[in-house]
Amino acid sequence: MKTISQNLITLRDLLECCIVERISRFTVVVDIGGAEAVAYLNNTGRLEGYLARGRKGFCIPLERGRARYRLVGVEDNGYAALVDTRLHEKSFEELVARDAIPWLRNCALIRRGYPLHSSRIDYELECRNKTTLVELKSAVMRFPDNFTGYPDAPTPRGRKHIEALAKFVSGGDRDAYVVFVAGIPNAKGFRLNCHIDKDICKSIENALENGVKFKSINIYLDPYLKNIVFGDLDLHVDFSCCGL
Repeated sequence: MKTISQNLITLRDLLECCIVERISRFTVVVDIGGAEAVAYLNNTGRLEGYLARGRKGFCIPLERGRARYRLVGVEDNGYAALVDTRLHEKSFEELVARDAIPWLRNCALIRRGYPLHSSRIDYELECRNKTTLVELKSAVMRFPDNFTGYPDAPTPRGRKHIEALAKFVSGGDRDAYVVFVAGIPNAKGFRLNCHIDKDICKSIENALENGVKFKSINIYLDPYLKNIVFGDLDLHVDFSCCGL
């Protein structure tokens, strides 16, 4: 059954653009109204297929910096994939504030950037008087069956975060989550793409054994209503490529 999407954040200055080419990890040339401009991209993933020349994108204007715009979405199945990881974070924060995530009920955000074993974990929350850490991972990768995937490139940093959380939960009465943000419209589920990073399975298996929880939430862009929307906030998580 298709999940009904709900509005989360409005992007009033959203503009349609056209992808020209990616010129660095953080910049993309876009065409807006017939004129080319540099757009900032807050996502270091490969985003294969999404940054193809001629694909319709969605940008917001920037007031400072070399880039005049920020690329936040790319057209996908009548809506748009949300590619901006900062907007993933803002959306997650809004969901926590609304108490909308079923497996994070009655949780309060304490701080961003929790220092842990030479890493920084995205969030510290307090859930029912228990310290809970949450690390978000951007999953803007489409499989043919409408599952989303992660990673789309080898991720030593991602493995380091998972391993740090495993140590954290093994040390006492504490919880930790790795949350895959499924940024594609109406995702059916999340699937680990372990073939791109053959070492990630060991990190995940160890984390599961120590009690780290892995979840996935669906957040994407409705560009015509200029809204970030959310769908299923407890997507199926598939680790079968690791044999888990």
